[in-house]
Amino acid sequence: MRLRNFFVAIPVLLAIAVACSSGAELVDEALSDSPAVEAPLLANEFALIKGPVSPDGMQAIFGTSDLGVGANRIGFVLTSSEGLQRAPAVSVSSRFFPDGDSEGEVKQTALAVFRPWPYGTRGLYTTTLDFDVPGRWGLDIVVLGAAGGGPVELSFDVRESPLAPAVGTAAILSDSKTVADVLSSSELTTGSMYDEDLYQLTIADAVANGLPSVIVMASPAFCTNAVCGPQVETLQELKDLYKGRANFIHVDIYDNPNEIQGDLDRAIISPTAIEWNLPSTEWSFVIDSAGVVSARFESFATIDELEEALKRVL
Repeated sequence: MRLRNFFVAIPVLLAIAVACSSGAELVDEALSDSPAVEAPLLANEFALIKGPVSPDGMQAIFGTSDLGVGANRIGFVLTSSEGLQRAPAVSVSSRFFPDGDSEGEVKQTALAVFRPWPYGTRGLYTTTLDFDVPGRWGLDIVVLGAAGGGPVELSFDVRESPLAPAVGTAAILSDSKTVADVLSSSELTTGSMYDEDLYQLTIADAVANGLPSVIVMASPAFCTNAVCGPQVETLQELKDLYKGRANFIHVDIYDNPNEIQGDLDRAIISPTAIEWNLPSTEWSFVIDSAGVVSARFESFATIDELEEALKRVL
């Protein structure tokens, strides 16, 4: 039985229209406040974390702030008065701030590469960092090469365990919605590019059938902030490459897409998103054949990232 009693309405999310702007107008929009979703059962939803503007006019927007002790995929956007930065690579140093220490201790330095998205000029810098203790952490980001600049700073909290399912934990056996449960595709997704293949199995059924799974939880029509991209289209592309070798499932963040019609005041959070305790609105998970979370991606993940993670469990 689906968790119908857990439905909750949420207010309108303000768009950060990064993809359609340029120059100073782009930055003003990209750096405007993005309010948290105020839903009782998604009380941990947070606004995008933005660092201070550096002396040379750059600012970082954090896309992956549901972090726990251990190895974590980190993603962020860099902006300036000229728009989004697309330098091929940046240096990232993690810094831990013990209580009362404003300087912090540098723990790790890694290279973050720019991952361009399928459409337009957007993209996300990603890397993997290891956090050995919970608490207050920060990043020092330096742009490399001819476009050099920085350091650009970010600060955030690391929990003992993240909110959404962590790598190494069992996938939640959700009775997610399928084509068998609806009369129309408009009840399954807010997007217009409907692919029936993505709605054949519940997550519980996928975990039970012995194949790895790639699960995307996102709302295509309401992908509005600086770190949100065309994730369902990417899932469809990956499915076409590996059809029959893994399960591919899309779950819309909103359970009533056919009733929203551009007005998120009417939206109801998907019971699956609630069960998975998602603190933000675009997630991808790779599940191995034993039903264990092998990789997790908050915000947009490119097909290269997803394919690499899928190959590890095939």
